[in-house]
Amino acid sequence: MAVLGTAAAPAAPADPEDFVNLGEERVDMNRFKGVFPPHIKCIAVLTPASVPNEAKMRLGVQMLERAGIKVKVMPNTYAKVPKGKKSIPLPKRLSDFLEAWNDPEVDLILPTRGGTGAQQIPPKVDWDQLRKRKVILMGYSNITCLTGPMFSQKAGYPMQGPNLGSLVSCDDASLRHLKALLAGEVPEPVKLTPLREGDVSGMVYAGHMALLLQVQKSPFKVDTTGRILFIECVRRPEKELKRTFNALKKLGFFEKCAGVVFCHFTRNFPDEESKMNFFKWMTSQLKCPVYYGYPYGHEPGIRALDFQRKAVIKNGVVTFEK
Repeated sequence: MAVLGTAAAPAAPADPEDFVNLGEERVDMNRFKGVFPPHIKCIAVLTPASVPNEAKMRLGVQMLERAGIKVKVMPNTYAKVPKGKKSIPLPKRLSDFLEAWNDPEVDLILPTRGGTGAQQIPPKVDWDQLRKRKVILMGYSNITCLTGPMFSQKAGYPMQGPNLGSLVSCDDASLRHLKALLAGEVPEPVKLTPLREGDVSGMVYAGHMALLLQVQKSPFKVDTTGRILFIECVRRPEKELKRTFNALKKLGFFEKCAGVVFCHFTRNFPDEESKMNFFKWMTSQLKCPVYYGYPYGHEPGIRALDFQRKAVIKNGVVTFEK
């Protein structure tokens, strides 16, 4: 099986969750065909965080339908945001979330995008009720505030991966990777850059660095013992990143983990050298094997991470077991 490296990322667009300008680049409307296995027949689309680019979301829905998926667009997905706000009122977002989760026809919940606002939902739901269904929810960035609590509360099937908007324009390797994960197969391995070498294995936990901290400070704190942590981030200055890292460390986030993999850190540093120096600084504060370069985060290479999978890093290459 070929080992894939991480290709150089293109310049980040103004919206870090919008990988292509749809007015300039043609999108293959059939690129989702074969990505979703037969057991995923119905996908619910909703907006639990910031309001999305409506035209792009409607295009994504059409692409899902072309792939033979039944799509249920929740009532407030395209609702207009109040002036001065980034997200629609919480009751509307909460209503859509619960309707999608409790719908027995829905196999997978796909947020339109991240942004801000998803952190308001976990304190408002009945987790005992949510545990009755094993629905998949996949997203990244602010959706860390949903997948983390889901994991800690043992509700549903949380995954970090493309939101609907990034799914439309992620690279082909990311679609192949998602297809393998959803089908219960082993995706292509990925070569990493070692920061502190060491073979390691452990179940996966992943998220946006700043939002991982929000989860750890909430009642939904995640036990990271024995886990390999995959961490991404976007648009945070180095001083803030250091504060976030130190706060996570103080909370014991890294104390008993098996390993750490730093993923896309997009638009945080002026150049690659500054970014690598920061990674080396973080590595010096950790005790476990540390790697960099898994393609996950706010760039077109966004390979999903399944919290129910074991990651194995051997000779600097990561694979995901069934």
